[in-house]
Amino acid sequence: MSEEFETLRRDGFCVVRGLLPKADVTATLDSVHRTIRDQLREVGATAAGDDLHSALRALHAADIERYKRVLGALWRKAEVTGLMRHPALFGFLREAFGWSDVFLPGGEVALLMAADLKIPGGYFGLGAHQDFPSVQGSLDGVVAWIPLTDVDRDGWPVEVIPGSHRRGLITDVEETRNGWEIRPEALGDAEWRSVEAMAGDVVFLSMFTVHRSRREGDPARLRLALSTRFDDAAEPTFVARGYPTAYQRTVHRDQYVADFPTAEQIRALFG
Repeated sequence: MSEEFETLRRDGFCVVRGLLPKADVTATLDSVHRTIRDQLREVGATAAGDDLHSALRALHAADIERYKRVLGALWRKAEVTGLMRHPALFGFLREAFGWSDVFLPGGEVALLMAADLKIPGGYFGLGAHQDFPSVQGSLDGVVAWIPLTDVDRDGWPVEVIPGSHRRGLITDVEETRNGWEIRPEALGDAEWRSVEAMAGDVVFLSMFTVHRSRREGDPARLRLALSTRFDDAAEPTFVARGYPTAYQRTVHRDQYVADFPTAEQIRALFG
């Protein structure tokens, strides 16, 4: 067994340094920045600086509803999805974890934290939770948490309870606006550890590891990370259950925008 796999088995998580090429991470950040600049032009707003954080601040201030829609769409950008499906991730799962084949359960998401980008009444990090209920795939499945910015204790890190995966599924939970969270009394005086990682590193967590977002950080810092999941196609209960996933694919066929597109718009596009 690899050292990383032994660490995952013991602690419920491991940090793999430099697994993703920095150039690919930078290209993904640049892609996100282009999208935010496109939206600023659309609403006629201007950022105070040339960096991504400034652009996000300007969009947040100009149109909070548009800001939320754009953040929710980021995981669908080709560069973002491409990084979450990078060959280095699959190679690592096969070489370090010994997986021969991989299923993709879904649930890809871009996670942004910054003190000046809070959404009133909305998401600002997740409380204590496990990912298995939102996946329900292989018992040895993993979450890949991919920071696009360097993350230290003051940079809005993810926090874990080492060894908590050995408890299995914790059912003492409550429903919140962001999903199920484990009740504090179910965790007692368990010790939380901040996971520090740099852009290019990947944090792998067991689906049963209790983790949360650290909600205190440097008010000048922006943290953008990606989260995706992987299932082991050969795990016996996963095979026996017919490869389930909690994510279901649906199609929204009603028009989001009434009377769109017009015939004139199509003719202008295609001639």
